[in-house]
Amino acid sequence: MEKGNVLYAKKGEYRFQEVFFNGHPANKQNPNPPPPPKPKKTDPPPEKPPEKPPESPPPKKEIKIPNVVKSKKVRHGFLKFIIFLLVVTVLAVAGGVTALLSRIDYARDNPDHAAVEEVAGTLQSDSQIQNIMIFGLDDHFDDDNGRADTMMLISIDKKHNALKQVSFLRDLYLPIFNQGEDKLNAAFAYGGAKLAIETIEYNFKIKIDNYIVLDFDSFIYIINSLGGLDITLTEEEINYIDWQSFRNHQVEVEDELMSTAPDFEGQTGVKVHVNGRQALWHARNRGQEGICSGDDFARTQRQSEVIDAVIEKVQSSSIADLIKIAYDVAPMITTNMNLPDTVKTSLGMPNYLKYKVDTHKVPQKFNFDYDTVNGASVLRISNFEEEKNALYEFVFNKNPN
Repeated sequence: MEKGNVLYAKKGEYRFQEVFFNGHPANKQNPNPPPPPKPKKTDPPPEKPPEKPPESPPPKKEIKIPNVVKSKKVRHGFLKFIIFLLVVTVLAVAGGVTALLSRIDYARDNPDHAAVEEVAGTLQSDSQIQNIMIFGLDDHFDDDNGRADTMMLISIDKKHNALKQVSFLRDLYLPIFNQGEDKLNAAFAYGGAKLAIETIEYNFKIKIDNYIVLDFDSFIYIINSLGGLDITLTEEEINYIDWQSFRNHQVEVEDELMSTAPDFEGQTGVKVHVNGRQALWHARNRGQEGICSGDDFARTQRQSEVIDAVIEKVQSSSIADLIKIAYDVAPMITTNMNLPDTVKTSLGMPNYLKYKVDTHKVPQKFNFDYDTVNGASVLRISNFEEEKNALYEFVFNKNPN
């Protein structure tokens, strides 16, 4: 099992395996059981999570490991939504929904929509459109919230049979609800999912019905359990994956993936088979000077490619394998949906995954300016009214009033 294939159980989780999985094919002894839970951190967290220092630039045109490079923990916020799609799909088709969903952590910290409306006015909503906010967290201490590495709004539009994904860039600089201005991902650090949602509602006037928070180190485990993914990559993207794997001491060769890739023969990209670690590096790729071009917008496109590949793999995997994965992942999910609503959403997921998939980014690529605040790079929306209206049109399929 590769480094990073670690599952951490939540405190007080219920053990349903004896009841539900007795005699089930998924209850076979795991030849490579996950290692024990990591120890709790005891050092007190800082009052405000410090900004991450910029990485040293890599050597250009060569994939060479620097003389001294410390292994850095991989963080993969956005991709945790993939795991949620996997879990709810499996739960819906495999039976035993209630037992498995009971392993999820149900939160009680709900956004105060009324308080937001007192300041911002009526929040737009539609009974046939369910807006779910997905937060993928950076690493954090046990008693703080951490910063949201990824923030994605998923709209399940039963009126137009569409599954809509809205990516909010984490460096977006705007007013935090009832506080000063800061990066959007800092709202989660200050007040968890509650404040982050209130901030998005306050700025964009759209009601968010539910949220899901995922904070765990199991993405590599999940993809490897599925047998890897087949993804079309450019030569640059393969070089980036190989460079990151080598410089982080995860492999001993510099061309691990490139050595197995088909000949490009004039093609822009070729289909390659990637394991969990390689898929993770692709999804985290927002460009690196001398290795691969890209930015945050390119990264969201790469993440969408991984999502598509995971959904395709789930559809072709056995029920027994998927149940085992879902059972392991469920305790790592926190949501403010109650159990009946979670069951309802889970049962509908196989149908929702057949919907057309539309994507949108906030801010739009033409509607922002770069700025620096307290030494940190941020994005400021150029025309906020235009951005707000574009989001409204995307979510509700109609022009704002």
